[in-house]
Amino acid sequence: MKKAAMGMLALLLLTGCWDRMPIRDLHMVDIVGLDREEKSGNFVVDIVNTILSKTGQGQGEPISETSELKGPSILEAVGKGEYIDEGRFVGISTRIYLMSERFASHEPFHDLAFVLQAPYTSINSPVVVYEGDMTKLLKTQSGTRKPLTKKMNDFIKALERNEIMFNVSLMYLILSYLDPLEDVALPLLKQYDSGMELEGALLFRDGTSTGVKLDQEQVRMMMIMKGRTNARQRISGHLPGSSVGKQPNSDPAEDVDFGFSAKKALTKITVQPGSNGLPNVSVGVQLKINTFEIGEGLHLLKPDYVNQMEKELNKYFEKKAADTIEMLQKANCDVLGIGKQIKAFHPSLWKSLNWRTDYPRMSIKPKFDVQILNADPE
Repeated sequence: MKKAAMGMLALLLLTGCWDRMPIRDLHMVDIVGLDREEKSGNFVVDIVNTILSKTGQGQGEPISETSELKGPSILEAVGKGEYIDEGRFVGISTRIYLMSERFASHEPFHDLAFVLQAPYTSINSPVVVYEGDMTKLLKTQSGTRKPLTKKMNDFIKALERNEIMFNVSLMYLILSYLDPLEDVALPLLKQYDSGMELEGALLFRDGTSTGVKLDQEQVRMMMIMKGRTNARQRISGHLPGSSVGKQPNSDPAEDVDFGFSAKKALTKITVQPGSNGLPNVSVGVQLKINTFEIGEGLHLLKPDYVNQMEKELNKYFEKKAADTIEMLQKANCDVLGIGKQIKAFHPSLWKSLNWRTDYPRMSIKPKFDVQILNADPE
């Protein structure tokens, strides 16, 4: 009887959590905005968290609130959150890290390295760069009933889900500084009416911004050359001055509009020794597509016409891909993973290279093989 009584007492003492904090008192961070003041050089950390107002019966209205912290370093700025009435902030559920271009240009891996060891921090959340006045954007959204958090989070997830642009986590960006073959491209967003738009990508080398940007079309070519595409994408454009389907001595060539969904993209990087001691690299892309518009309409997708259009599309995409590769080499940023390929499969050649010096001078040629799948049978 005595043992049973002691057991019951022990259960009472062990029940509950001594350091618990009610959920309503937690300030769960949704977006962390990172910026620097132009004049003082101080770091600005904008904390966006969503709260529920008019709660009752399990419902409520979500409202975004923004708190601004400043300091000579990110660490000191974040530390000030302990002493303001909006804090203490908990970053374990952070959805997005939003960098200004100014912040991204000053070795962000160095300023954020402490986060890898910090408790209650979400280091696997994506990092994006905002083109424009980020602090103004977040302050404008503060107190609104249409929280920026959900819209931006849904948009960024949709970009990766539809393979329009891949996401890069905060941890991956910081650790890329330690690996010379882990160059990255971060999504570059700008405000569009009441929402967000993918403006392009900002290229990073060794965890540091190169200052070189890819536009929307170059981002698309980068993704295709990485074999990242699916049927959700709708790709459109026009072939300038195409003479496909024209009879000899007929009217001058006209632009041909095209539109298709990419069924599958297969990429193969081939490396051959070059005469100047540098390798010649070929980026081969087999792109299988279903067209919904290609010049004369689907009723004319006869084999001869399709064969000619495939050749035209090959030339079109090879030109666009070559322009994209030129930008990557200009930035000395190998997001296509060519260096990894050489190191893994051509170790002797790799040892003879000074990668950062030689990569921009290499001959890298794209080679496309477009196949239209929904052509009419013979």
